[in-house]
Amino acid sequence: MRTLSVVFYDGRSARQQTAELHWDDGEIVVCSAAGERRFGKGGVDFSEPLAGAPRRVGFPDGSSAEIADHAAFDQWLAAGGIRPSVVVVLQNHWRWGVSALLLLALLIATAYLYGLPALAKAVAPRLPPAWIETLSTQTLQAFDQQMLQPSKLPSVRQAAVATRWAEIHAKQPGLPAYRLHFRSANIGPNAIALPGGEIIVLDALVALAADDTEVAAVIAHELGHVTHQHGLRQLIQSSIVSFIVGSYFGDVSSIITGLGTLVLSSGYSRDFEREADAAAAATLNAAGLNAEPLARMLEKLAKQHAETEEGGHWKLLSSHPDTAERVRQLRR
Repeated sequence: MRTLSVVFYDGRSARQQTAELHWDDGEIVVCSAAGERRFGKGGVDFSEPLAGAPRRVGFPDGSSAEIADHAAFDQWLAAGGIRPSVVVVLQNHWRWGVSALLLLALLIATAYLYGLPALAKAVAPRLPPAWIETLSTQTLQAFDQQMLQPSKLPSVRQAAVATRWAEIHAKQPGLPAYRLHFRSANIGPNAIALPGGEIIVLDALVALAADDTEVAAVIAHELGHVTHQHGLRQLIQSSIVSFIVGSYFGDVSSIITGLGTLVLSSGYSRDFEREADAAAAATLNAAGLNAEPLARMLEKLAKQHAETEEGGHWKLLSSHPDTAERVRQLRR
């Protein structure tokens, strides 16, 4: 019979008592000034080791015992046939600890790179259309208040671009509905698609194009983002990440505030851009054209971006890598 000296709490007061624990026919016997108590080990909670903190034994009646000597406690547990868990054994070996951290990092990276996009792709089509419409309308209003100004293009020029795009759009059935908006802004040539089909064309983009077909090609690309719900999928992914980070750091509201505008104004991933390029090429082909107008516009935008100081400006290609590769693919 192995006896273990402990600090005992009877569960009715905070007063410490001196007690001894020993095993008797598979039961734990607690001997203190208040008498003897017996417990089956199945209902007893044995704490795991944690640095220099005392080990704890919690009994079903609310009483508990604390033991400062970890080695003596482990020996006493072994005498009762209780072995440390696999987790405890592994965390006592640094190699296993490092391996666990690496595995955790791999799992997080896999979830972020593959699981999160798959989840966003599954959720986006299930969002209510009314919610998407409200999101797009409010985002456009926010853009108008913060960074966009009314277009300086003559109404005749705006109508010409809109007409050319309408002609191309009408040739391919099944495309999403859209609403074209012309704006000006000191952020360089750009076009923006919101999830509800709002497409914003900036004056600088129209000025950069050689003709209305080139502008329409960029609009076709932006509508490709709408078709494949890239904005919604990115918003879902960023919302989940922001919520997790906010929950961890305890400040969800400040992180999520303005998240929609932030996400919708950021660049898309390389895969999203390729998908939107392919959608635009299909739209142009259906209209009896090829993808050359979009390829030319990408080259012009890349050159414009290279010649402009990046600073804090929001450029169409600021986070769109491999423009040359995209152009080659369009021309193939």
